Amino acid sequence: VQGQAQLSAGIDPSGKISLTGNYVLAKGAYEMSYNFIKRRFEIQRGSTITWTGEPTTATLNVNAIYVADTAPLSLVDNQLGSVTASERNRYKQKLPFQVSLTLKGELLKPEISFDIDLPAERNYNVSRDVLTVVNTRLDQLKADPNELNKQVFSLLLLNRFTSENPFKNEAGGGGVETFVRQSVSQILTDQLNNLAGNLIEGVDLNFDLVSSQDYTSGSLKQRTDLNIGLSRQLLSDRLKVTIGSNFELEGPQQSNRPTNSIAGNIALDYQLSRDGRYLLRAYRKNVTDAVIEGYVIETGLGFIISMDYNKFKELFLRRTEEDKFIKKENKKERRLKKKEDNQIPATNA
Repeated sequence: VQGQAQLSAGIDPSGKISLTGNYVLAKGAYEMSYNFIKRRFEIQRGSTITWTGEPTTATLNVNAIYVADTAPLSLVDNQLGSVTASERNRYKQKLPFQVSLTLKGELLKPEISFDIDLPAERNYNVSRDVLTVVNTRLDQLKADPNELNKQVFSLLLLNRFTSENPFKNEAGGGGVETFVRQSVSQILTDQLNNLAGNLIEGVDLNFDLVSSQDYTSGSLKQRTDLNIGLSRQLLSDRLKVTIGSNFELEGPQQSNRPTNSIAGNIALDYQLSRDGRYLLRAYRKNVTDAVIEGYVIETGLGFIISMDYNKFKELFLRRTEEDKFIKKENKKERRLKKKEDNQIPATNA
């Protein structure tokens, strides 16, 4: 996790440790594992951990989100009634549903709750009628905790919604053809990247061939996109320049999409410190817009701080303290290794 903390720590004469203050999280992740299934929840900015005394009695107010890219047809099937097959197919278009995980209360005994949302500020390239029906159904789920939890765990385990008839699934996204197309796309991507590895000296060239299904026209259309990225390090590797673009090889054409520029997306990353901890990023990219229902150009400037930690307490150390801590840990490991070597019995020839 990453964030900003204002904490005060103390130890009384009896050796009891106290910690007070607030830790505001800016970024982080929580990985949920269930057998061979792993789901990554991104911790949302503004989540907090508050201490008022003992370190183990902190109060949590943490929100994390997992994005499930799936079709809503199974979720709203009963609400559609006798619509035409073409209209029903529109609900097979995959949408990025957000599964929210909220932790509140005591650190060791938090209250856990889930929710499902579809952000309204994005353009999903589907009709407003589809979004209205889906959002109405999501509002109904919030009033029925049992049904909400059923759909949450279906998204987490199966990455799709479950209809009221669990043996019925019209949402698409499966089948041998889709699996084969996606597998072939991955193989071609790997081969293209292998061929491009040493094509241009000093330049990294990357390809990403993506196959998917598109139902925006009311019927199934196979879609294939080729993403090309080119990057180069300059100024003693302090500056990284990346340009790239997306080419539609197959499927419906997106409206208002620029097609005449090889450098549709541009990013400049400059390392303010030699260790790469502080980074300044400027970018220009093509994104969809919900108002005009097409593509617009977005530009921005960002300041990025990257920090790696192996132990939770390292988050609260300043840089000088962090260096001392690392040296201490390394010294401890060397001492332990030396002790283990001395315990190995000698063998006689």
